[in-house]
This record gives sequence, C-alpha cells and structure tokens, in this order.
Amino acid sequence: MADDEQDPKEYRWETGYEKTWEAIKEDEDGLVEGLVAEFAQKAARKAAARRQGPVRLGMMRHLLVAIDCSEAMNSQDLKPSRNFNNFWFQLFEKFIEEFFDQNPLSQLGIITMKNKRAERLTELSGNVRKHIKAIQGLANMALSGEPSLQNTLESAGRVLRPLPAHSSRELLILFASLTTCDPSDINTTIQALKTDGIRCSVIGLAAEVRICKKLCKDTGGDYGVVLDDCHYRALLLEQTAPPARARTLEAGLVKMGFPHCAPPDAATDPSSNADPPIAVCMW
Repeated sequence: MADDEQDPKEYRWETGYEKTWEAIKEDEDGLVEGLVAEFAQKAARKAAARRQGPVRLGMMRHLLVAIDCSEAMNSQDLKPSRNFNNFWFQLFEKFIEEFFDQNPLSQLGIITMKNKRAERLTELSGNVRKHIKAIQGLANMALSGEPSLQNTLESAGRVLRPLPAHSSRELLILFASLTTCDPSDINTTIQALKTDGIRCSVIGLAAEVRICKKLCKDTGGDYGVVLDDCHYRALLLEQTAPPARARTLEAGLVKMGFPHCAPPDAATDPSSNADPPIAVCMW
C-alpha cells in the first residue's frame, strides 16, 4: 500500500484532474464571480456559433413549458432563490413576451409538476395576458412532493402528438429536483417522443441529472444547468429563438386565392355601363 502511494506513475485519464484548483481564479476582492461570468459568456458564444450561416427556422411553434413546483423549489442554494419571487415572475413574464415577439404565429402552454403528477396550468394558445395571469397565480401555490418526469413527458406527448408536422412541437422543462418519481421505464417514453419528433429541452436549477441529459440528447433539445441569476436569464431567453428546421423537410406551398376581374357576361348583365363583377378563384 505504501509502495502504491509513493509510485509517481499515474493513469493517463487522471492527468486531466491534476491541480484543478489552479483553474479557479479570484478577482481583487477574492471572489469567483468573474469566473462564473466567463463560463456564461463561453456558453453564449457557443450557442451563437451554432446559429451562424444560413439556417432555415420554423415559423410556427407549439411550446409547452413544464415548471417544477415540487418541494425542491424551496431550496435556497440558487440566489436570490428558486422559489416564485419577484425576480422569477419578472423573468418568466419577460420570457413569455419575448417568445411571442419572436414567434407571432406560435402557441404556448404551461404545465406544473408536483406530487408525482403533471397538471396543465394553461392550454396551448397565443394569449399573452392569459399566460402571465396564470404564472402570477403560482405565488399562492404550495410547493410539495416530488416531480415525475415521465408523467410530464406523457402529458406533453398527448398534447403535442396530434399537432400538424409543419409546426415544431417542443417541450421546455424547468427542473429543480435531483430525482424523479416515475411509474415505469422512462426510456420507453423518451423513445416515443423521439419517434414523434417532439423536441425536449431542460434547464436544471440544481445540478446535472443524467436522465435529463439523455432526454435532451435523444430528442435533439438543449440542456443547461443554471450557475446564477444572469445565467438563468440567458438560458431561458435562448429558448425564445426558433429552432432550426430539418433539411429533409420539404417546404409545402399553400395555394391562396386572390380576387381578379372577370369580363362582363351579356347574358346575365346586358347593361354596358355595369361594373365588371369581382370573382374569387380558389385552388
């Protein structure tokens, strides 16, 4: 045992974890806030780099937002807090307004997660005031129980699955818990969402959770863990930008009808002074 401790050799995979404290740099006041801001800037630059170049964006979106209302939201590790305070309400109201500003033809709905259940707070609609009023009503909601990620995915799938394929079908989950209480195998549900083309994204308020990362990877969504309030705002507002549309999907043109002048018919209108009728031709 003593020989092993004195052996200077180490595994190659251990070299990346040597003196990790040297990567943490303090500012003049002895704080590491600058490092956190640097991480957030790197993430923003990485997200901007993915959007460079000509990208076809989806004009019509159907987005469901699932909000964790479990007991985990009472934790005070995320400042000012994870709870539904003024900062949270202002941030989410800004998200709703920004979403409809960038996606005027889209619809949004809200789901709450608590007590192992997923309940719809608002249905899919484009009414901004309705969603903001429903969000403000969460101030009186008791945060209790555990969330069920699988029940949330099943509920969202039932809403999004019948929608037409020419619009994007998306689910955004604000997840504060480190655990999920599911009735069966969640991998089957994830595979069903992937088959149906439902894109799932998760914003973690605690730490990285493996099943959330797998969900986002399999369905083509984004996964991020909040570092502070500024990073939280950046991650949430990133979801307002329309996602890139698959290149394999062909653009289906919809033929529209426009009014045009038709020549007067002497049999129906013998008067030469009569104005020519207006006909509407539809395809």
